[in-house]
Amino acid sequence: MLHIIPTGRMLKMIHRLSELLTQYFMKYGQATDKAEVYIYGIECFISEFIGNLLLLIVAIRWHQISAMIIWTLSFLLIRTQLGGFHCKTHFSCLCLSTSIGIFSLLINRFWLYHPSFCIPTYIACLFMIYHFAPIKHPNHPLSANQIQHARAKCLRNFFVLSVLSVILYLCHLPYYSSICSGIISSCILALMSLKKQFPIKTDMLIL
Repeated sequence: MLHIIPTGRMLKMIHRLSELLTQYFMKYGQATDKAEVYIYGIECFISEFIGNLLLLIVAIRWHQISAMIIWTLSFLLIRTQLGGFHCKTHFSCLCLSTSIGIFSLLINRFWLYHPSFCIPTYIACLFMIYHFAPIKHPNHPLSANQIQHARAKCLRNFFVLSVLSVILYLCHLPYYSSICSGIISSCILALMSLKKQFPIKTDMLIL
């Protein structure tokens, strides 16, 4: 569906719409020296909206609207505190976020058929959150107190989601799989960011 409109044209449309909205806001007293900041923020919002709309369309066609909503909430509760991989362009971010969402809807069936695999998955995610949250980003430096606070919130959200998924499983409700997919999706993006920060030197590997 992303190829219905050529990539270059779609990006120009998003940028042009962001400029028009920024000009509209500035008519009502917004600071003109922050125009670029507003344009960037609106572009991010539009890209997120398009990605969520595409994911919603897929969820409707697959009859997984409830699963998508639970996955989105679970993903955001971990992602916002854990941090993770950030794409260089809005379009690549749109493609990555939509792909992650679709992949999560597909993998939900795996957790339903193999619920025992949720346990080692949660243990691995807990290890990552405890040792690496929040993922460092050069454009968003954090103080020691902010790091400690973000890690504590991420751990709290993780435990709440984990307990909720256990309750759903014991009640024979399939939505625990969406929670598991949401947690692991956020951790996958965190792994991608860590790999980018600490690339493996292939010339040092012993084959």
